[in-house]
Amino acid sequence: MTGPRADALAQALFDFDGKRTGPLERFAWAHSADASLIAELCDFAASDDPNLQTAATWLLKRFGVTGEQLSSSQSETLLGLLIQDSGWLPRIHVLQMMDTLVVPASMAAPLMNALTAQARGANTFIRAWSVHGAVALAEQRPAYRANVLDLLAAAEQDEAASVRARIRQLRKNYNWL
Repeated sequence: MTGPRADALAQALFDFDGKRTGPLERFAWAHSADASLIAELCDFAASDDPNLQTAATWLLKRFGVTGEQLSSSQSETLLGLLIQDSGWLPRIHVLQMMDTLVVPASMAAPLMNALTAQARGANTFIRAWSVHGAVALAEQRPAYRANVLDLLAAAEQDEAASVRARIRQLRKNYNWL
């Protein structure tokens, strides 16, 4: 992607300070997502820079990007953020998009392992949304449903009300739970 939109994207990403989303919101308001922009954002999400990962995944989530709009390598890039030791904000953004992402068979087992570990981690938001991600994975890959039921049972005992609320929401939305 080149031209004024590419310049505006780079400016928004680099102006993002990791907290205030104003530059990202202004960019999203002024531009619509197309294949070129999605590809560029996925490239930024694959960056080693946690701030760029956060900004790019925030924009992808804001644009409502789904698995239908992503190539398999782009899906793998985003799902890889859940497996790698990425920052918690890019992981939250991808976890919140899990219902719409297609998990390649080659990533299902490592993703389930990562989600299981994160569902037991210290970060309350990651715990809640990792269970959500595991449910979305098991919706696509029913072989993981028994594992997910175990995760749900453990999460229902979590001391954090936000985790228990996410589980209640999941039980309402998925009839196999």
